[in-house]
Amino acid sequence: MNAVLSWMLAGFSGVAPAATATIEIADARLTVRTPVVEAVFDGLALVSLRPAGQEVEFAAGRCPVAGVDLLYLDGSLLSTDKHQKVTLRRLSDRAARIDVVGDDTRRSLLVVADPETGDVLVTPDGLSARRGLRAVQWTLNLHPEATGMLPCVNGMIVRSSADPPIRNRFRWPIDWNAQLAIVERGGWSIMVHAEDRQHRFKNLQVDAGGGQLSLGLESEPPGPLWDNRTAGGLQWRISAYRGSWPEPATRYRRWMEAARDLDALAAHRPAWTRRVSLAVCWAGPDTRILDALAAVHPPDRTLIHFSNWRTDRYDINYPEYRPSENALQYMRKAAEMGFHVMPHFNYFAVDMQHPIMREVGDFQLRSLDRNAPEGWYWPPETYDYTRMAYIHPGLGLWRHRLTEAVLEACDLLGTDVAFLDQTLCTWNTDNALVQGLTTVGGLKQLQEEFAAVRPGLVLAGEGLNEISFQRQAFAQAHIHDGWGRLNAGHVDRACGLNAFLWGDHCRLIGYYHLTPGGEDFDLGIEIYERMGALPTIVTHRAEDLLDPSPSVRRILDRARGLGRAASATAPGGG
Repeated sequence: MNAVLSWMLAGFSGVAPAATATIEIADARLTVRTPVVEAVFDGLALVSLRPAGQEVEFAAGRCPVAGVDLLYLDGSLLSTDKHQKVTLRRLSDRAARIDVVGDDTRRSLLVVADPETGDVLVTPDGLSARRGLRAVQWTLNLHPEATGMLPCVNGMIVRSSADPPIRNRFRWPIDWNAQLAIVERGGWSIMVHAEDRQHRFKNLQVDAGGGQLSLGLESEPPGPLWDNRTAGGLQWRISAYRGSWPEPATRYRRWMEAARDLDALAAHRPAWTRRVSLAVCWAGPDTRILDALAAVHPPDRTLIHFSNWRTDRYDINYPEYRPSENALQYMRKAAEMGFHVMPHFNYFAVDMQHPIMREVGDFQLRSLDRNAPEGWYWPPETYDYTRMAYIHPGLGLWRHRLTEAVLEACDLLGTDVAFLDQTLCTWNTDNALVQGLTTVGGLKQLQEEFAAVRPGLVLAGEGLNEISFQRQAFAQAHIHDGWGRLNAGHVDRACGLNAFLWGDHCRLIGYYHLTPGGEDFDLGIEIYERMGALPTIVTHRAEDLLDPSPSVRRILDRARGLGRAASATAPGGG
């Protein structure tokens, strides 16, 4: 691919670049220029970042942190080593390495000017005499007038004026849903992203507020890390674009489409998944609600998340999936009316008292920093309602048991769509590898096995990221910091970046704060609209639909509008 074509695909607008990229070294300062972006490093710290030939500055010009730092399991950062020295070494006419070596550590930054894409490529690396090294962190201290557009918790806007401040470490892929960050300022955008296809763990440390905005990109080895002394080796790409976040996001979406072969993955999906325009979540087996729903929205364009269908109570006695008689009656009526109903399962939770724990209990997830067994224990004070262990999805025995249970239940219920709860829950653990798979690889393998055994089964899940979305058609979307009361800040932070990335391949639906009459109902509606989720309602009351409030009418009107648009564009078929 020639340089100009690569540059055009990257989305940069301006004068076509010459096929040149240069580096300059002066004392401890490294300047990198490509046809697309210019970056200046002072030691390991990025002190200037601009689109090529432009005056729009994205860096703060100073860096109060180390630039490249080492993070340990106890949460401490190295910051500065004893007697550390900075060395810059030119490796070629387009590459240099910055080394900072102290008595107990070595940190480095490999910087490459890529003439093909115009990207600046940055690869941090770290080595420590001290054990328990968790990650190497590369920090961008950004201009206070810049705005961060982040694919965190389904799309998030961050600013230096954030109040209250945001100090959060977003783990990939559970919280940081795609390996990129976009920053806007003055009609331009900068994107930092990785093109990692190996599911390597990474994190995004966000510090926003008090007039400061910084992003720390971390590379984290798989656990256990108690004796670990090295981290890094993950390459980040810096690129610049004229315009706002959709320009760089389009580049990343095209990369995902090619790298993940999304067209092939979606080929088996029925056409109805693209026609759905209303979601109903947390439904119980009351058939009266079906009549009310049918009166306000076409059943064949309505998706129902069916959470209360088993003989056991919700979140009790997994993986026992036996439908109640009421649930069977509900499903028969829903099928006759044309609704699409997805019964609720869980992808890795097992009741501690279930007999299968004797087989799989040794593979319960353990926390990376404490080796503590992980699970869903509720309520937190007593665990009297439920105590479930999280089983590592890399374990083939568990995947086989779950697949059989889900398919058997779907057959009894007469449905071709299944909701797998907690599919967002993929993170690094102390027992990171089981049968050669991390939790990320285990979830992906589970989805691939469902597709192999029953290609026509439509999968949905809780949460969404660039791994789980590949085999999912729908996903419930969380709101950042949304478990308590909502406020105007939640609305201001929400954006449609993630929905843009996933496109029609996987569609977001609402999760909570969508119950008519609820204290935050109106705020929930607005947030999910800004997020780009399908119109969603949570109700067990027919009167909420038949005599709708203005807020419910807002949901239904939007669903009808989406339905008309889908009818005009969707192909035929079942």
